[in-house]
Amino acid sequence: MLDSAPPPKVLEECPAPNLPEHVRQALHETAVQLGKAVNYRSAGTVEFIYDTQREAFYFLEVNTRLQVEHGVTEMVYGIDIVEWMVKLGAGKLPDLEALTKDLVPSGHAVQARLYAEDPAHDFRPSAGLLTEVDFPQGDGLRIDHAIEAGLEISALFDPMLAKVIAHADSRDAAIEQLAATLDTASVYGITTNRSWLAHVLRAERFQHAGLDTHWLATLEWAPP
Repeated sequence: MLDSAPPPKVLEECPAPNLPEHVRQALHETAVQLGKAVNYRSAGTVEFIYDTQREAFYFLEVNTRLQVEHGVTEMVYGIDIVEWMVKLGAGKLPDLEALTKDLVPSGHAVQARLYAEDPAHDFRPSAGLLTEVDFPQGDGLRIDHAIEAGLEISALFDPMLAKVIAHADSRDAAIEQLAATLDTASVYGITTNRSWLAHVLRAERFQHAGLDTHWLATLEWAPP
């Protein structure tokens, strides 16, 4: 079994599990207040660290750009943030408050970041020629990628190959659909974290959303 340091971000989901509604509402209001304070006008992300015992959150940073995890938000809310951002920049977006006032989340979405990394060797970069790339198709699935067989993967850049997203009526269903999709996807020629991601999704602690910032570093896993 292995004990190594995984990448900082591997899975994202929407809505956040095990988050009391009053805390969720306070997070939303704080993010909006911060944006208004600096007259920010575009897509952006306000990040916080959350203490589950105190039910308190603490400001971390603001990213004044679209985030990698925007896809789970789009799946759950049925919107296109990129379209909104472009129309806003062109001065053609309708009133944003009118667009969002009736938005409610529908179901649950979970995203896995497929990386060109080797989980069996401390997640070191994995470079080489892709010989096969094939992702399953199905309802509730969204695969954001630009890879294909014959593409040379370099170790000099960000290791993310694809974002694999599953959307379903419940968190449990979305998790299982995503794990099954990773099981059946074919990305060959280099080592990836595909089977490790499926293992994380099926781990009991992830299933119950009993997470902390150190858990993945201690998760036991061995490659097939």
